[in-house]
Amino acid sequence: MRLADRLNSFPVIAVAALVVALLIGFLIGIGTTSSVAPTIPQSELDQSSPDSNKSGGPLSALPSGKSGKTNRGSSTNGGNRRNPAGNTGNVDPDRDPKGTGGTTTTNPPIKAGGEVRKLPEGRVDEVLTAEMLVKNGCAIDVDVSDINNNPVPFALLALDVNSGPLGWQTVPKQPQAQPETRGLFRFSELYPGEYRVRSLQTNYKPVESSVRLIGEESSESVSIVLEPLDYSQVEIFVHFEDGSSPDEVDMRILRNGQDVTPNEGRFGTYEDTGSAVPGGVIPPTRYRQRTAGGGMVKMTLPVGQATQIDFSAWRDNQQYTGSTSVTPTAGLSQQTVTLMPGATDPNGLPQGPVELGKLALTLTLKGKVAEFTRVNLYKDVNDFQYRAPNTTEVNKYVWQNILTGTWFLVAESTEYHAPFVQQVEVERETVLDVDIQTGHLRVNATRVAGTPDPEGGEARYRVRLRPMGSGTIERAYNGNLTGKQADFIDFYVPEGDYDVRVESPENYAKLAVTPDKQSFTMKQGGDEAVGFTISAATTLKFKVVNSGGSPIPNAEYLITFHAAGSVPESEMGGVEKGGYDGVCETAIAPSGPVYLMIWTDSTDWNNPDKVFELDLPAYGTKDLGAVVVAN
Repeated sequence: MRLADRLNSFPVIAVAALVVALLIGFLIGIGTTSSVAPTIPQSELDQSSPDSNKSGGPLSALPSGKSGKTNRGSSTNGGNRRNPAGNTGNVDPDRDPKGTGGTTTTNPPIKAGGEVRKLPEGRVDEVLTAEMLVKNGCAIDVDVSDINNNPVPFALLALDVNSGPLGWQTVPKQPQAQPETRGLFRFSELYPGEYRVRSLQTNYKPVESSVRLIGEESSESVSIVLEPLDYSQVEIFVHFEDGSSPDEVDMRILRNGQDVTPNEGRFGTYEDTGSAVPGGVIPPTRYRQRTAGGGMVKMTLPVGQATQIDFSAWRDNQQYTGSTSVTPTAGLSQQTVTLMPGATDPNGLPQGPVELGKLALTLTLKGKVAEFTRVNLYKDVNDFQYRAPNTTEVNKYVWQNILTGTWFLVAESTEYHAPFVQQVEVERETVLDVDIQTGHLRVNATRVAGTPDPEGGEARYRVRLRPMGSGTIERAYNGNLTGKQADFIDFYVPEGDYDVRVESPENYAKLAVTPDKQSFTMKQGGDEAVGFTISAATTLKFKVVNSGGSPIPNAEYLITFHAAGSVPESEMGGVEKGGYDGVCETAIAPSGPVYLMIWTDSTDWNNPDKVFELDLPAYGTKDLGAVVVAN
């Protein structure tokens, strides 16, 4: 047999084919082992969020099997790449919105690697601690009486402490009535310092008294004498632009009391701390009153006290409003108020005549019929109360006999991951067609190099998606950084402005997140990305004192990776304020090397009173004790 015939014979061809197949398989195996797909955990709608509404509101869990799976990815080297086709096993919600397809492969857990963060060189002060702390054994006794020397048994008092550059700051303490002496009240467990006692008593002139406590167990007494306010008559003439006057007006009256203690810091304003001490302003009152000739409203107001009065009246189904500030003097005072078209804020005047309307809504998604899990109307987006439609058909919703005016439409679907919120105006007969358009959002979470996984736990993080201005209406999802240097979650959200926050879920190890919030605007078909840097958190505690061991009230501090003099002003929002007793504590300080900057006397952003370099333990607690910051 010729050689050519032998090579063309069936046995030879079969053997050759087998060898080629084995060789191809070997090469494919090599390529596969060098590019194993990363772990891709499924997205998880956070059903344990404290904001979840289990009565069927916008935050209740979606039905089983309709959770709108998001696209998830991971990286062990800190890099993320967009892969809309899902070639790494991710599920693209546009192609598989119900999350029924896609495959995953699993990598063994790893520890986040990389070099530990190094701080830039800069100013560093020595950490000095006080061996003996001054105790909180001081007290202030307040004797309250009226001008006839009668004790006042139920006084309303507030206490402030002098906090250096911040001025007077409220001390969150209530005085205790002394049963053995009528009209005597005691503020106890105070530290040495300068204090101010203020009376917040209604219908009395504001009065205050300052006192300085010196020594660890000093006690001082002050007397507060309450003098009734003087009142005088005020005539306010209310009219429309054309000179005519309403027959009756709705009124909102805000009588100012004592000065409100400001909550200003060196570099910004702090949110209300929820102190039990009243703010010094008498709550506004609202009522309706008929006008006299010429639209006159006669009132009796305190002399020398500024009073804000808002008016509202209706004419031809149109609301008109106006306001004035009155500071009466002795004798009769007169003012004129012109009412202009326009409604007031939701917390303002009582509304006018009640008028009912109807809304017929047709709702589509990208011009097509879609399944919506929940469609409701909200009168106030800061409240969980909502109005469900009276009747529903496929993509059609009808609300009968609802108040005319402004409502907020909230629609949720398995096809997108944040609530759709739109303001709508309801009239007697309103027909509305709304087509929801969406875009793509990627939330990147990157761990600081060297950040370990928590021992015996997971590095879980929570992403909150909130349409801006939507109050409590948001959605929350949990992600997992365990064993990964970086992670991302892909979301599809309706058009509009959004806030995105990343935080630690309850019952998981605390994480430090920078920044605390990112904002973006989603456009139709848009592609947006926001990023957050995450590290293990540390509970950092310390007490700011002077060289004598006495607490410095309301010190401000910042934990940063920048050296003093080069900290960007964008970090001013991260400054925190200590208590009146000098105690400073945060549970979300980033672990590893950080700068701790403290301001007590200085108001210079670039020149704190003290700068300390610390190495904070991951998921642990660091207590510096009583740190000396000033002489």
